[in-house]
Amino acid sequence: TPAGGSEAVVSTQSTGVAITLFGLVSTGEALKCIGTPAGGSEAAADQECATGVTACLGPVFDGSVATGISDQAQECAADAAAVTACTGTCASCTEDNCNALPALTDYSCSPYTLDGETWAAGDTAVTCKKETGTHGFCKTPKTTAVAADVNKYTGQAVCMKCPEDDANCFSDSSARAIMTGVILPVVAFLYALF
Repeated sequence: TPAGGSEAVVSTQSTGVAITLFGLVSTGEALKCIGTPAGGSEAAADQECATGVTACLGPVFDGSVATGISDQAQECAADAAAVTACTGTCASCTEDNCNALPALTDYSCSPYTLDGETWAAGDTAVTCKKETGTHGFCKTPKTTAVAADVNKYTGQAVCMKCPEDDANCFSDSSARAIMTGVILPVVAFLYALF
């Protein structure tokens, strides 16, 4: 063994241990989720989850409520059972800060009331929410709609599409309403010129 050989072996072993430990630290970083920090301030990014947590939880779009999002909190998943239970009004994901709120845009729907046998649109529009980049929908009663249906066409209930099996309801696209608001004035202007 050359002089200093034992020291060289120890040095090599130490380096190997250091590399191994570094690898463990590098690949074992805790997942970060958007969540409410200790102290109760508004949800913020980079809340470090506990060791072993592999998923973030967050709300999903829900156009039937004024906020446009479900009431699921933004948080680290407590355990595997929490991820399994995350369905319907909850979404789970596995990347850092992946549980952001969905981007939403406002649009308006007219509420309806039944006056005798006639459905009438209200003067005060309901502010609805839609996912940004998509079309919003408003429920409109058909002439066959009955008094028992009135709650479908007032408040936040008037937002979003009609149920597919509801033959008394028509789903009116917010995009069509926008186009009508733009095109009709133009047509009226051109008509006035001739």
